[in-house]
Amino acid sequence: MRAWPLCGPKLSLCCSVISVWGIIQFILLGIFFYIQSAPLLDDFSLSEEAEKEDITKFTDDLKDAFHVRAINCWIAAALYVALLIFSGIQFRSHLQASSKDKIETSVTSPFAGVTTDGNGYNSQHGNQFSDD
Repeated sequence: MRAWPLCGPKLSLCCSVISVWGIIQFILLGIFFYIQSAPLLDDFSLSEEAEKEDITKFTDDLKDAFHVRAINCWIAAALYVALLIFSGIQFRSHLQASSKDKIETSVTSPFAGVTTDGNGYNSQHGNQFSDD
């Protein structure tokens, strides 16, 4: 199956590197949201009135918010996986296309294909070959 070249080799390589970084970042961030890491509390807008009214409802809402954000981070990581697959296919198709354009070298004699006339004179190179 041949991939359609939608982006160049440099762009596809750059997107691959950014995708790997995004996958690592969002998976780790999702784990930290899932375990309800305390430094991530600043990401929520908490009202003091809701905290004073019913503490159990507040903690349940906070746990749900942590869980939702963890799932959102893992969804973002999955999107980066899709981008990594796409850009990897693009980069691989460019590598295959560039390898087909290269001239194959062979190990042959420099005199291969050199022919002589009946008198031993090579008209192509001006050399005289004799059996003497």
